Amino acid sequence: MLAAKEQAFIDLHNQHSARVYRYIACRINDRHRAEELAADVFRIVWEKQPAEPPGIGWLLATARNLLGNEYRGRRRRQELVDRLKEEARSQVPGPDTDERTAVADVLVKLREQDREVLMLSYWDDLTTAELAQTLGCSSSAAAVRLHRARRAFSKAAPAHLMTERKD
Repeated sequence: MLAAKEQAFIDLHNQHSARVYRYIACRINDRHRAEELAADVFRIVWEKQPAEPPGIGWLLATARNLLGNEYRGRRRRQELVDRLKEEARSQVPGPDTDERTAVADVLVKLREQDREVLMLSYWDDLTTAELAQTLGCSSSAAAVRLHRARRAFSKAAPAHLMTERKD
């Protein structure tokens, strides 16, 4: 049998979860993330264990605070992407500015892990053993990560980048 606090929490969740979700979902354009944030609202209720069960106003205020954090996080991620794009453009070797821009654009689209492996390998000129040491994994794992990152790059890259240059 559930303890009284657990049952009160379940009742609170059943009563208000749909409304909290709708409040969040109307303000962000990501259904999965809205579900996560709504769950976070109730996680906070559980962690705080208020003496009285919170009302919808308290739940929506908590949701609003979480949304503010989400907006700030999205802004910071966009600033990071912009900075990475600028940095990649300045670091991509080669005289062709259009090619450098295209490579930088592809790098920004990759997952962070793939981008890091490629930059460590090509920009920092690390061997597989050095790459493994930097990533904290075995040499074979580093080689696999590099292979997967190269494959991700080739899938994301425009065809003209993947053709061999004949200089």
